Amino acid sequence: MVMEKMAVKMLERLPKNLVSRAFGVVSDVELPRPVQQVVNRSFAELAGINMAEGEHGPGQYDSLNAYFTRRLRAGARHIESDQPDTLVSPVDGRIGAFGNINAGTLLQAKGRTYRLLDLVDSAERAEAFDGGSFMTIYLSPRDYHRIHAPVAGQVDEVSYIPGYLFPVNPFAVRNIDELFAVNERLISYLETEKLGRIGVVKVGATCVGRIGLAFDGFETNGTFRRREDFTPREELHVDHGDELGVFNLGSTVILLISEPDFRFREDLRFGDVVRLGQSLGALKG
Repeated sequence: MVMEKMAVKMLERLPKNLVSRAFGVVSDVELPRPVQQVVNRSFAELAGINMAEGEHGPGQYDSLNAYFTRRLRAGARHIESDQPDTLVSPVDGRIGAFGNINAGTLLQAKGRTYRLLDLVDSAERAEAFDGGSFMTIYLSPRDYHRIHAPVAGQVDEVSYIPGYLFPVNPFAVRNIDELFAVNERLISYLETEKLGRIGVVKVGATCVGRIGLAFDGFETNGTFRRREDFTPREELHVDHGDELGVFNLGSTVILLISEPDFRFREDLRFGDVVRLGQSLGALKG
């Protein structure tokens, strides 16, 4: 317990945003091809990445970050449902928590909660999701780092909320109060046919140099950061599995579902590994 408290204090003092920007710059450096091949492959082996799932082999990417943000080869994932009442996983990762949003509160970890209002930084948006459901999915360095639509809908709003860049690994989730509500967030909001309003909250973390959008040039963690809400430049409809954004290194996604009659699959458990396109739940009945 003492060691954990000391580690948290060290994290609090670390210039996390500066370190993350610097790491992002370094990861974008393009080394001579033979050297880059060794770097990319060594990282893949160290992290336990399934190299066969990538669109290309690790040696074909010009930088470490280009390999981090690789796309999957065709057929590597299957979208289990395209029904408007069904939610699928937007990412590869591990379930950290899920359940109902009661009295504007979400579960972070055993013994720790945080406020929906603080997460979305808007009383109006918080009210829309209160009484609905949420799921937190953690992406480790070994995971595929692109984020996709969990359901068909209209992307009508995006919120950027600057914040800290604490780690979001299991240690940090257990020990840092309101972690997801104080870290940097980029939120895509979808209006859907059956599931009401959906929020896809992309949470930044240490060494996540940037979070980007698939449909806009906006990126987080710039030198000058300010709170911002904006709408896509053109009307944007997405289907289950369409790309929404990308993490430059790993982090966490939190799904917010406003429809009170949505139910997660009964066999899901904390700690389960999920894959892009895997069914998470649907309207009851």
